[in-house]
Amino acid sequence: MGSAPNRLNGARRTIKPPIHRLFDWAFGGYAMTDNTEEEYVGTVDLPQRELEELLATAGFRRNVVSSLKVRVDGNVSDGSWAWRASPLADWQLHLILHDVGESVEAYAHWEYSWITHPVKHYRAVGCSPERGVGMAREFLRNYESERYPDGIPFEIESFYWRKPWYLTRLHGASERVNGGAETLEKWASGVKRRLSARRS
Repeated sequence: MGSAPNRLNGARRTIKPPIHRLFDWAFGGYAMTDNTEEEYVGTVDLPQRELEELLATAGFRRNVVSSLKVRVDGNVSDGSWAWRASPLADWQLHLILHDVGESVEAYAHWEYSWITHPVKHYRAVGCSPERGVGMAREFLRNYESERYPDGIPFEIESFYWRKPWYLTRLHGASERVNGGAETLEKWASGVKRRLSARRS
């Protein structure tokens, strides 16, 4: 992600919380919403900048007006993208990205387009996480390029093994115990590798 998208995401993360509080107070509306577990697409094994370049070449467009998405562990989304069959299509695939270092956690849902049906979109009429997740996984599996002839690499990880869920807490706890974060993170990663090897 270049400097302009970084500034854009930074602005969204700064502006949306006060707008959310105002909307909530004024009419029970929202400018921030939760990413639910049923929206989890997978963990994409690419840096966010590279994944966003692939999304742009595949016809996704940056979705700057969408509400800010927050996961159960408090992680705030780093990118919001939408794919529509045409600019004025009735429906859109909304893809939300959470940057977790060397990879990206993707969430998705299928919903009315905010361009053609703003009220239905805002009220989440007909919103389908199940269909959105299916479409997003299909897109990742079927994406084809010279560099990725077999699709974009991703893994559907258990909720309990996703890095942000447990390492965020380990990092915070271990910093309070004289900076042992690196040791705890290595230990947790090692446990995950050993369990994965047993399942194989």
